[in-house]
Order: sequence, then C-alpha cells, then structure tokens
Amino acid sequence: MKRNLLFALFAVLIGALSLGGIIFNKYFYPRNYAKNEYGEYVNITVSEQQSTFPVNKSTIFNVEYNYPDENRLLKEQLNYIPALLGCDKDGVEKYLTEYMDNLSMKEQEEGLVSYEMISYKDNEITLRKTFKTPETKGYYAKSFNGLIVILNGDEKTVYEYTQISLASLPEDMQGDVLKGYYIETEEELYSFLENFTS
Repeated sequence: MKRNLLFALFAVLIGALSLGGIIFNKYFYPRNYAKNEYGEYVNITVSEQQSTFPVNKSTIFNVEYNYPDENRLLKEQLNYIPALLGCDKDGVEKYLTEYMDNLSMKEQEEGLVSYEMISYKDNEITLRKTFKTPETKGYYAKSFNGLIVILNGDEKTVYEYTQISLASLPEDMQGDVLKGYYIETEEELYSFLENFTS
C-alpha cells in the first residue's frame, strides 16, 4: 500500500515537473527573447501575440516619405486609412503589394518605387513610401511662340532655346514638333540643330 502511494506521488511529482518545464520553456527560455531597438530583451512570444491586432479607427498611421536621392525623410500622421480597416498584419502587406501593382500615373511620375511597412505594434503602424528621381532620357523639340525649344526627356525642363522657326521645318515634321518631336541621343540632337539652323 505504501509502495503504491509512493509510486503515485512520484508520478504526480514527475508530471508537475514536466508541466513546470513546459511553462518555463514557453515564457522564459532565451530563444523566445530578442533584443529590441533599445537593446532590451523582449519576449518574442508576447510581442507576436500583441502584433496581430486588427486595424480599427483608433489605429495610428505614421507615413514616411523617403527621398534618398535628396537625403530627405518627411513624416506625416494619418487618422486612418479606410481601405485597411479590419485588416491584420498580412492584410496590410497585401494592401501595400496591390497598391504598388496599381500605381496612379501621378505617383509613377513622382518616382514612387516602394511602399512598405516599417512597424506594426501597439495599435500603431508605420509605413514608408520611397521615391527616386525618375531617369529621363532623350530630348523633345517643341514649338513655343513659333520658335523651336529643346526640352529634356521629362518634357518640362528647358535644355536649349533656339532661333529655329516652326515654319522653316518640313511640313511633315511641323506636326510632330507641335506634339513633341522625340530625339533619342545627343548626336541626333546636334544633327537636328545643324540641319535647321540657318
């Protein structure tokens, strides 16, 4: 009888130690900890549980506008982004991917190259839009007040004002110049200018 009682107590003790080991491993074992940006050790298990909040009207959105070519970072705080209401972290990632796949013409022209999530915790989300200066190639010949002006490939910046009149060009080229006559290389540009400069 005493022997059976001893075995039962031993089994309960082994069970309690095993359960204690599981709990200790889950919450205190070093692999569940990682250093945060302040150098403090944080329980990753707890962080992951807290980071799955759904986006709601009280979620704070910090949007950063990054211009690496100009070494400039602008920040803005938005009340909420309606398209993200109810989304979890995966939903936000999916939204950002779809956003980049369906970029507006305006943001394409502005040079938006990425839209990513920087952080997602404590009901606060930080997003970053990165813009790069679009590379412009070639030149455009256009008519202003009857004279030809050479613009850079962006069709906005003036490369050179000329004294070539629109009327001095061949008729078929006049229509092209009125719309914007594209000249691909610098050699072609000099050839164009030499041919029509009187």
